[in-house]
Amino acid sequence: MKQQFLVDDIVVEWRHNKRRKRNVGFNFHPDGRLVLDAPPRTRPAELEGMVREHIRWIRHRLRRAKDNAPEFPPLTIEDGAIVPYLGQTLTVQWRQDRSPSVEVKGRKLHVNSRDPGRIRDLVRSWYRGEGETLFEDLISGWRGLPWLKGRDISWRQRYMKSQWGSCSAKGVISLNTHLVKLPEELVDYVVLHELCHVKHMDHSRRFHNLMYTHMPDWEKRRRGLHRHLSVLLGD
Repeated sequence: MKQQFLVDDIVVEWRHNKRRKRNVGFNFHPDGRLVLDAPPRTRPAELEGMVREHIRWIRHRLRRAKDNAPEFPPLTIEDGAIVPYLGQTLTVQWRQDRSPSVEVKGRKLHVNSRDPGRIRDLVRSWYRGEGETLFEDLISGWRGLPWLKGRDISWRQRYMKSQWGSCSAKGVISLNTHLVKLPEELVDYVVLHELCHVKHMDHSRRFHNLMYTHMPDWEKRRRGLHRHLSVLLGD
């Protein structure tokens, strides 16, 4: 669970992360927040001291994050809204119908429901269904990775506000349902990233070497994700 403290005018959020052994992870958000991933047993006073010691560098990185803010604003799902799907855009079109359903027709996302107030929930449920198919297909495509042979890959999806994916200490992968809104090549990068964490739980050189071996352009794809960060804040 994240906790907060304030250093001058900078809001700092932090949490203990069992995957981290020694180093603290710094995450700079366009809205001016600094989010820290700290190894277990790290004291808040240590984190505050670290932030104060590097305050000039932190301000510089927060300014850069703001300047490079995503091009796409957060979305609200409602009749007439333009919503993303696999890197494309669809226009939500509500149709009054007693049988709730969602289906893609051309560039339209038809939402059938008696109540227009259900549009958001129906579309989010549809995204989850699309995620089940997409994530299973992409994960299956990586089952030949040497460290995964003969091993069942446990995964789940859920809506998350601060990360695209994660891998627990037991090797259970969580994928953000919002990923179905992005181009498939970016989703595949996130999937491989988490599968590499099954082998190496940190972001060490060994981890990066795995990424380079199996996806040479992974850094380009990671940069592509930054343009879509606002998707995490939408419906």
